[in-house]
Amino acid sequence: MDRLRTFGIVAHIDAGKTTLTERILYDAGAQSWLGSVDEGTATMDWMPAERRRGISIAAAATRVDWGEHVLQVVDTPGHVDFVAEVERCLHVLDGVVVLVDGVRGVESQTEAVWHQANARGLPRLVFVNKLDRAGADFDAVVAELEERLECRALPIVVPLHDAAGRFAGLADACSGAVQWFEGRPEPELAVRLQQRLSAATERVVDAAAFADEHVLADAVAGRPIPGDRLRAALRGPFLDGRLVPVLCGAALWNRGVDWLLDAVVHFLPSLRELPRRGLWSVADAGDPAAPFCGMVFKVQHQVEVWNFVRVVRGRLERGGAWCAAARPGSVRTCAELWLVQADRHVDALAAVPGEIVVLPGELGLRTGDTVCDPRHPVALPVPRFPTPVLAVTFEPERAEDAPRILAALRELEVDDPTLRVDHVPAGIVVRGMGELHLDIVADLVRERTGTSFQLSPPQVDRRETVQGAGVGEAEVRALVAGRERVARCQVAVTPQGPPDRPAEVVDAAGAVAAADELRARAETGSRVGPLFGVRIELQAAEASPEAGEALLQQAAAKALAAALSAGEIAELEPWVGIEVWCPEAAANAVLADLAARGVSVTGVASGRLGARLTGAAAMARMLGYVTRLRSMTRGKGQLSMQPLGFRAARNGRVGG
Repeated sequence: MDRLRTFGIVAHIDAGKTTLTERILYDAGAQSWLGSVDEGTATMDWMPAERRRGISIAAAATRVDWGEHVLQVVDTPGHVDFVAEVERCLHVLDGVVVLVDGVRGVESQTEAVWHQANARGLPRLVFVNKLDRAGADFDAVVAELEERLECRALPIVVPLHDAAGRFAGLADACSGAVQWFEGRPEPELAVRLQQRLSAATERVVDAAAFADEHVLADAVAGRPIPGDRLRAALRGPFLDGRLVPVLCGAALWNRGVDWLLDAVVHFLPSLRELPRRGLWSVADAGDPAAPFCGMVFKVQHQVEVWNFVRVVRGRLERGGAWCAAARPGSVRTCAELWLVQADRHVDALAAVPGEIVVLPGELGLRTGDTVCDPRHPVALPVPRFPTPVLAVTFEPERAEDAPRILAALRELEVDDPTLRVDHVPAGIVVRGMGELHLDIVADLVRERTGTSFQLSPPQVDRRETVQGAGVGEAEVRALVAGRERVARCQVAVTPQGPPDRPAEVVDAAGAVAAADELRARAETGSRVGPLFGVRIELQAAEASPEAGEALLQQAAAKALAAALSAGEIAELEPWVGIEVWCPEAAANAVLADLAARGVSVTGVASGRLGARLTGAAAMARMLGYVTRLRSMTRGKGQLSMQPLGFRAARNGRVGG
């Protein structure tokens, strides 16, 4: 367990995550070829849809040996629509490598995944990639890391350039080692390279001396300090999140990957060093002799179902008994156990704490389930996912294809915690995180069913809340068998919590039927969508003898409507943060177009790649904007969006 390192690779889309992972597989001897994203031969992008589009859609795990250590590597998607893939992987990882494009620098999704990792207290290494590209600027990226991510970035590997300014080598600021890719630098150039290395080493020594008084004493005395001692001194601040080591290279050409893996071994925590939080807060976490438990962090339907589990304590053995903690009476036998490498696997006899394994088969498991020893049930912390914000309707060309389409969507709903599928009279309504998300879901359904269908134009989901407190009373009368029956209810509503929290119903009157009716009404809302950020209290409920539950429920519904009217219903819609890159010459036209869409522009800056525009907008106003942007910029504009949650709609009150 001391030699196991488990980490994920996270970044903005197209920063080179999958290419880096392919080089890790090659360098570690796990495969004999260099997989290519562009050529569709990447091992980690094994799904046909990924190879067609050249992007990662699903997180993929692999396992390699590096020296005496075992590395468990998870390659995650970079597009914001697949935030669930990143979130559920971060839930079980021990650290991350944040990949940054050396040309584009820190981008919107870089910030998003950084904050996701920071919220979980995960230590981060940064790898500045694509330094072989024109316009790459390592020093500028390091400065941008410190400014935008508010971290203390420390370069421990720095790039070296030849006389023409081309990326030609790397230098390790801890050990003083140098990799020069072709031949040897000329003597006059070597002096400049040595000066760059010395400056980087001095910065590393200063950081290490600040953390370790023994290093400080040696530095003051002018004694040389070995690289291993410097790394050991930096490790504490790194694990505490006070320091971010920065490495660099060009993954496409396999430059700097070996030193990155060395840094993973040197810096990332072993299982025994993990802080007791999250998964590892359970009693006896990491103890192989304790009763078994693990977290199901991913379910994936392929030819068969793969249930990915990270073992937290104990041993899971073939032939051993286990159960889902939520269903302790349903005991299963571990018939098969796999170690996984992307879409391939090898059989395993047992799994110990820290290992990522697959339980194959339709086992009724879902993301977030705890699996454990049936004699020792335990519940591990469950990852949380954002709710979907965009909906489309699947409209089969042939009615008889609808059951197959629905079945495929139900499978995908199990795989993806941010997908919602509702079979309603109007059709099959599917909710997801964005246009690309739903587009890929449609591709996967076509691929799995061979059917034809149309998608309706996407519609954003909307919600309701109240602007203030309100109280409503209602009385309902009815003649039953010639006798009048009466039911009365009083309901109060108050704003409570953020607009991403579903309405809370409190039954202070002890009337179960009336409270259940209020919960049902809260889920549907009054006009445009469900109620969020509202506390609903059933303050009083009474009914004459034999009035029946239906009459009481009618009174509760009317009282709620009156309370909502008094509290003033407000409509909420999803908003997104936007980041637009475009040529300087097109900046004014793009700004004018954004203004016409009601975008609140908060920043305009010039950079190496042209103009960078940032702001916020209602998601509904940005649907289809990528096509418009490319038209205005002759294909050179790029758009990134990040969810900002729900905000008041432009028209204010519902119906306003």
